[in-house]
Amino acid sequence: MSILAEALSLQLDKKEIKHSVHGDDKEGVIMMQQLPETKITTTVLFLTEDKTNSVSVRFYNFYKVEEQDKTGNLFFLLNKMNQRYRWGKIVLDGDDIMISMDAIVTPFNIADICVQLTIYGAQIADETYTALEKLKYRL
Repeated sequence: MSILAEALSLQLDKKEIKHSVHGDDKEGVIMMQQLPETKITTTVLFLTEDKTNSVSVRFYNFYKVEEQDKTGNLFFLLNKMNQRYRWGKIVLDGDDIMISMDAIVTPFNIADICVQLTIYGAQIADETYTALEKLKYRL
């Protein structure tokens, strides 16, 4: 098991945050997060890399894009959102909008950093969801 994933899992257990560990080398930690404003539930994946002392936090499954909505306006909006956020990268991954953030961590600070990035990522996801809905329905 990844040292970082194990440290994250142990610290999330102490904070009583539900999660599960996945991956061939048990390097991934997955949890669900409800977005504060829209109340949508998103999947949060923490991919740890012991060699580089890093974690990549990814938010999935909070917004699906239909084929007819994959227009220049969508990509313009995603670019605009990306310019606004310093720590998050918002991309279209197939039909799924994904937010990705990376950080350098140690076994001692990984949980605190991941919790902070989860809070920040949830705020980004909320704003992104709202902006995408406005674009889709021309609100």
